[in-house]
Amino acid sequence: MLTSTSSPSKRLRELFSRARLVLLDFDGPVCDLFAQRSAPEIARRLCERIGPDGLRRAGIDAGVTDPLRVLIATHRADPGDESGLVLAVRKLLAEEETLAAAGAVPTPGAVPLMERLVTAGKLLGVASNNCADAIRTHLVLHGLIGYFSDPGRPGDGHRIVGRHDDPEMMKPHPYALEALLKATGTTPGDGLMIGDSPNDALAAAEAGVRFIGVHPDAAKRAALRDAGAEHLVDSVRELLAAAP
Repeated sequence: MLTSTSSPSKRLRELFSRARLVLLDFDGPVCDLFAQRSAPEIARRLCERIGPDGLRRAGIDAGVTDPLRVLIATHRADPGDESGLVLAVRKLLAEEETLAAAGAVPTPGAVPLMERLVTAGKLLGVASNNCADAIRTHLVLHGLIGYFSDPGRPGDGHRIVGRHDDPEMMKPHPYALEALLKATGTTPGDGLMIGDSPNDALAAAEAGVRFIGVHPDAAKRAALRDAGAEHLVDSVRELLAAAP
């Protein structure tokens, strides 16, 4: 299923054809990051690290299930990190995500989509709110890091921008997308973002990059539409038929 004002398959083909740089969100379009190490469990570990006093100061419910919400709330409660707690939470979250990446399940269709795009001469990049070490861990384990590296540096994953140390720079802020556009010398009009969250859609709009939203859940696709996404598919596999 794809929603657009023109023929779905034709519009998708046009989006891929016009793109020089295709940016992927990590958790979702590339892999199921928390398939083996769940996000709620990681959030619980972060809450344990913060402790009752830290949770109260940050206004965090101990039952929170999103690790990024814990990180953001902790940062906003102590932006200067006078207690050192923000750094500790950031470090623990990066460690947990990297461990999760070692067992992450590739999203069906993601690898052949990457292969097809690279073969067609497209540049690939990852713009993610997850940490760069986790992204590199997954890509190296699955032999994909070269798709995100410059020819002269085939294993460095040069075109990966993960979570900024300042959580306020995470998507929906366009920082990650703009950094990749700049690094590759790509104009926003020659970029395409594939993501699965409203924050991805908002960041793409702010950066001036075209966007395709992908999610198997109808309610999640509706949220993407509400965030301004015009082109929606229910799986990465659906993109394969339109890829060059």
